[in-house]
Amino acid sequence: MEHLPLPRDVAVPGPSPVPFVCQEDYDGGPFLTYLTRLDDLNPLAAETYLEYPSAGRLPPLPPSEIESLIQTWIFFGLLTEILGDLFVPSQYVTTASLADKAEGHEKTLNTHQLVPTIRIWKDQVHRSAHTEDEKNRQYEHIASCLQLAATALSAIKADVRPDFNHLVRSSIASVAELLSLATNQAYAIGDNDKENRCPGGIWKLFYDDPRYMKQLLDHGCCPCDVHRIRNLSIFLQTYHFLLWMDGGVPTTKHQECTDEECRANQIVMGRYRTKHLRDGCQCTDFQADVEEVIRILSRDRLPLLRITPGSHPDEICIAVDEATPDRKYVAISHVWADGLGNPYSNSLPQCQLQYLYESAKVYFKTQIAEQSDQRVFVWIDTLLCPVEPLEAKVLALKQIKTPYVNALHVLVLDSTLQRMDVMGLSPQEVCMRIFTTGWMRRLWTLQEGALPSKLWFKFKDFRVNLDAMATKAKEEIWSKDIDKDFSRSGLIGDISIIYGRLRNFFHAAEGLPAPNLMSVDDALEFRSVSVATDEPILIAGLLNLDLELKSNDSVQSRMQRLWSLISSVPDGIPTNILFNRGSRLQQTGYRWAPTSLLSSNKGHDGSLYRRGAYNTGHLTLQGLNVRLSAFSTVTMASAPRGAPKNPWALFSDPEIVPILCRSEQADWFFVRAKYSDPSEGGQRIGATVRAVLEETSQTKRILLASALDRGGATNALLVHDCVGTEPIGPLRVASDMIVEIGKQNRLNKMPIEAVYQASRSLLDDEITAQYADLAIQDEEQQRQSPAYANLEPVLHRKTWALAQNINMPILPHIATPQHNDRWIHQLGALMVSFYLGHYYELGPMLPGETEWCVD
Repeated sequence: MEHLPLPRDVAVPGPSPVPFVCQEDYDGGPFLTYLTRLDDLNPLAAETYLEYPSAGRLPPLPPSEIESLIQTWIFFGLLTEILGDLFVPSQYVTTASLADKAEGHEKTLNTHQLVPTIRIWKDQVHRSAHTEDEKNRQYEHIASCLQLAATALSAIKADVRPDFNHLVRSSIASVAELLSLATNQAYAIGDNDKENRCPGGIWKLFYDDPRYMKQLLDHGCCPCDVHRIRNLSIFLQTYHFLLWMDGGVPTTKHQECTDEECRANQIVMGRYRTKHLRDGCQCTDFQADVEEVIRILSRDRLPLLRITPGSHPDEICIAVDEATPDRKYVAISHVWADGLGNPYSNSLPQCQLQYLYESAKVYFKTQIAEQSDQRVFVWIDTLLCPVEPLEAKVLALKQIKTPYVNALHVLVLDSTLQRMDVMGLSPQEVCMRIFTTGWMRRLWTLQEGALPSKLWFKFKDFRVNLDAMATKAKEEIWSKDIDKDFSRSGLIGDISIIYGRLRNFFHAAEGLPAPNLMSVDDALEFRSVSVATDEPILIAGLLNLDLELKSNDSVQSRMQRLWSLISSVPDGIPTNILFNRGSRLQQTGYRWAPTSLLSSNKGHDGSLYRRGAYNTGHLTLQGLNVRLSAFSTVTMASAPRGAPKNPWALFSDPEIVPILCRSEQADWFFVRAKYSDPSEGGQRIGATVRAVLEETSQTKRILLASALDRGGATNALLVHDCVGTEPIGPLRVASDMIVEIGKQNRLNKMPIEAVYQASRSLLDDEITAQYADLAIQDEEQQRQSPAYANLEPVLHRKTWALAQNINMPILPHIATPQHNDRWIHQLGALMVSFYLGHYYELGPMLPGETEWCVD
């Protein structure tokens, strides 16, 4: 995959060569109909191939033949179709190295020629004499080919086909992404234009593989960083770049970290130790004048630290001064886990203060040279935010934005960057090095990076201004002309997004919308904080909200006040907040509201707002008023009188008997818990979806995050009606749990509906009447009846006989013969579940403008 961008220092062992596994050459025919031209594939399978991948299926071929088919068709066929005679297949195949031959591959792929060839093709498209309509048809055809390629690749994702060679799969995905980016450029289509038909961020999904993740973990990376790398990017180019960016030897142990949280950076009171600049240093701690700090804070002014060098190189003096309009200072932003904090007293070792002086004095060169004034002024929380008393700490928190807003410069001190030379790095790599630091994982540093007008990062050899570096990174590639470098445009696109999440709160380009909760939610992803009550302070600060702070605040009370403030601003509370993972507030009217928006409380979905439009709710005393489509009711189907509830312990296997729902239009849906831990899915802690649905004392409804008219799945809220709901106004409902509901596609619906209809015939069978005749109130006594026990094998025989006779023409082509016994078993089990009422009936769908009051 030589066409993909790489950092300067590539992590060992570096990207592996891609094996050439084709067993035959591409035939040169139309890409879209390639499968229909293969002699060994059933024509029906080829015609319905577009539907196969969504069901996780491929033509019934051995793994090696599937790999050959996909590489021949998607890699060589796609390039042949789009590039035409410019593409010479032999230029992309080379003799394997001895190491690769040892792995059993005589040849490998080489894409050195790919980018230059696509540039020539782009130029030809740009200079062609075709009419606008002809170009539109060309673009639509290429987009259709890329869409089919994405559909085919979805059937060989790592979680669907772990046996498929990941190098073959990822190489095809990377080429398809490159062609998507180049095609949009060639035909002057912007990534966000409504005319854009080329698949965008989907290609990264096909690159992902557990082998890459294990490689990072084995190298000592934090699981949170590994997960962050997977989610930090939209484009495959960026994912590849980050995956192979050498982070050096890890200096922190991450045994207790999770995918969602780096606990190594969490501050544990009683175990924290302020670090000296060098190991073994035993210099004296310097204490700030806390009384003076509190006096200045009490007057609603900002304290500054004055640092002056002594007459001896090892001497230094500090004092606390009040900030004045003409007093320039540098604010320090840092991660406490790097050792520059102190939770016990407002003091730092002398060596650290000398380092602060040396780091800050470069910004005072003129003053030092012209006035012989050696003093520098800095602001750092460790010395100027009182540790105690609590009231003084609250005073500092109330004006915590001020030091960063008014600073001449804000300087970030991150331990990883300070060990790294920036010389020789591309602007893109400099940005990505900054974006993958521990500093970017903390919540307080989000505000510290968003507020200042000038934000600097200290590397080992130079200081870097982030705004200037991000601009340079984009200007190298991001231009309006036809020669824009598509080979790195995905990387630049991701850099722009990540940069915007940090800097666009207060320094956005003209014309961009004002920040809202959606902006905050995106920026909070993968950040964490040691003190939970700090989170609402930071969110309020980013949204310019005046959150009242009290010294005895709890998380619940502080978050309640925050949600009340958010409801009053433009684009206030998004409807999708109802589907947020994690615990909820307990106050009446706020039980819909999350207690946290950090990613450790959101899970692997990432941002809450990437699915669906940004619709807002209206906060009332009873709850959040929202407009959502919904299934008006969801009720458990009735069972034949006297029939067994669970014959053969069949319903203890969730794989055989999933939660299925049938609509009035005979469409089938699945419902499952959104989160594996029930405590993360809303108010009903510890309950299962099935247990909630089986409650008959309350009317159950399913509120949908987005429409299901196009199939697929969406987040949903399982609710019940509140007692005493007024007949006028929104229907008041209480949330039970967050679920996911999905509409079965045609391939899945056909067997399910066929089994359902077959189960209806059992209702008219004599066995149903026999069960009814034996029904008595004492179920245990009924089960002990010999006549009742004799019916179970009869039920088994009848259902399995019906299952064997179900007539669906598609079945032979979606299951190989060796799977037939399993199919019959599953169909029979499904039929018994339908017969015994183990499915749910959905009431009419209510439109999206239906108003609800959710608590």
